[in-house]
Amino acid sequence: MGPIGSRVSELTITAAGGRRLKGRWWRRPRPDGVVLVAHGFGEHGGLYSHVAEHLGAELNVDVVAHDFHGHGRSPGRRGVVRRYEDLVDDLRAVASWARLHFAHVPLFLLGHSNGGQVALRYAIEHGEGLAGVVVSNPSIRLAMRVPRLKLTIGRLLLRLAPWATLPAFDDSYAENRDPVVHEAMRRDDLRHNRISPPFYFGLVAGGEMLLRRAGDLRTPLLLIVGGDDPIVDPASVREFFDAVAIEDKTLMLYPKMFHEPLNELGRERVMHDIVRWIAPRLG
Repeated sequence: MGPIGSRVSELTITAAGGRRLKGRWWRRPRPDGVVLVAHGFGEHGGLYSHVAEHLGAELNVDVVAHDFHGHGRSPGRRGVVRRYEDLVDDLRAVASWARLHFAHVPLFLLGHSNGGQVALRYAIEHGEGLAGVVVSNPSIRLAMRVPRLKLTIGRLLLRLAPWATLPAFDDSYAENRDPVVHEAMRRDDLRHNRISPPFYFGLVAGGEMLLRRAGDLRTPLLLIVGGDDPIVDPASVREFFDAVAIEDKTLMLYPKMFHEPLNELGRERVMHDIVRWIAPRLG
């Protein structure tokens, strides 16, 4: 008889400014830990159901995946933030909720891409008591080239209409090599491809800030890197890793994977490595 699956609940968490964040909670009867998922730009927490089910079954942990405001089922215009730090405040609200509900089990963060940057920023600024942070291809520096005209328009909108949005990517940037996953994402109405100037320029500035403050990280770190990422520069992720001063840090490089190791062909190996890293830190 196989392991009992997680029971999925819907939840709403109130963040700064009264933002009501929608989320999903994969629950175990007596969890040994909890993992908070911070999804990437344009995504939503529901895309990580396969991760939640796997971690729950293998580690007996609860998994909570919220939708950042302006994403998924959470309110707000798609891709619009007043300031990039509001995303960190969203995660801070979810983490505060988790610390209240899971006071006696280890707490982990798992962030991807933009969510990876947010998770790292939270860990640096509010990481006391975190058992570990797992990030895949965090947005340190972008590899994709943004046309000069688009940057000029973005800077103009930043001053005159910061709520306006532009397309973030074109179809030439493949996030993974799995055609089944790629097609499912294309059909997902909760995904979006719009970004406001405060979001974009805040993301870029935030990546540079992480490089400057990498030495301030005190939380155990697992850094997952798809080496053929066309969106985030893998060299910048390695630069961040090298600047982290703590001894409890691990870099897992998957040379042929693109931007989304958790959705890639061969993702089972990535999941196995995450489980193997978290397990001894559950206490």
